[in-house]
Amino acid sequence: MDEQRLIAWGASIEAATTRAVRDIVSTFPFEPGAHDVGPPASEAELAELRSRMPWIPDALVAVCRLVGAVSLPDIANGYFMFDPGYILGVLYHHDGLPDRIGAPFDEDVDIVVFGSDGGGALYAITLGDIGTVYRLRECAYDDAGGCYSYDTGASYDTSHVGVTMVAESLDKFLDKLLNAVMAFADDGSITDL
Repeated sequence: MDEQRLIAWGASIEAATTRAVRDIVSTFPFEPGAHDVGPPASEAELAELRSRMPWIPDALVAVCRLVGAVSLPDIANGYFMFDPGYILGVLYHHDGLPDRIGAPFDEDVDIVVFGSDGGGALYAITLGDIGTVYRLRECAYDDAGGCYSYDTGASYDTSHVGVTMVAESLDKFLDKLLNAVMAFADDGSITDL
């Protein structure tokens, strides 16, 4: 991913969030939560992420390095992109193996979960060159290997509602997220990614 583009994206989403909190969220009958973009991950955090998850997509590492975590609890239904500590501390469950989703795919797909929305869906990027982004709705992490089982690992059980492609790449996902935040800032519109 282009560094200048990511830096500009971070500034744009932060500006749209500030506008949304000021113009829309401030009219809600409750105190707004903390809305944060960044800070970028430290070199130590990135090194640990790469060390423990050497297969993590470069595009996701670039977002962590240049933008950092994104926490927008009151924007639409909420949008969140995780920092390396959260990915390693909460989502990294086993011995160096990526997570997988099975159904509805003909063959299992290796993924890294990197975000969520306020409705309980997770966002995951596939490993490899393409880096397709999927929404996992009503998915449960299945340590018993419900959809797929490694001898030492696990997978996401997506048999209830399933998996939806959100964007062909992380770059396109970021554009969709920015557009959703800007639409919300304009008039409170909620746009499904």
